[in-house]
Amino acid sequence: MRLALHAGVLVASTAVVFGCATGDSSKMSTAGAIKERQALMKEQGAAMKSIQDKAKAGQVQAIATDAEKIAQTAKQIPALFPKDSLDANTSRAKPEIWQKWSEFEGHAKNLEARATKLAAVSRTGNAEATNAAIADVGKPTCGACHTTFRGPEIKK
Repeated sequence: MRLALHAGVLVASTAVVFGCATGDSSKMSTAGAIKERQALMKEQGAAMKSIQDKAKAGQVQAIATDAEKIAQTAKQIPALFPKDSLDANTSRAKPEIWQKWSEFEGHAKNLEARATKLAAVSRTGNAEATNAAIADVGKPTCGACHTTFRGPEIKK
């Protein structure tokens, strides 16, 4: 009986966490969407910093895990931008995201593809090819999206 109760609580908790993590944009509030996407972007930034640190340390094959994390989270980006989820006080998202939605989605797919490639290349142990793949994820991918769709830093 006690085991069944624990199992039920685990299943219910997992459903709640999974529901939040999948970013059901049809039911997500603006504040919730902003909070979730900012957390995701911080997670991606931390993974990118880890990739750069590992590359500098010559730990090329260890980069794959961080690159896979970026690829996985890139799939979640569009769902975290429900239509017009703007708040100039808490979000740097620009209205251009929804005006140029297919371009925005393209950037997320491009990030996923390049991060997946980085993971594969890093597993080979080839430092030169890995560094080139890292460069492809940085400014031309993250930077391209941020330049078009992210506003200036919010002054508090």
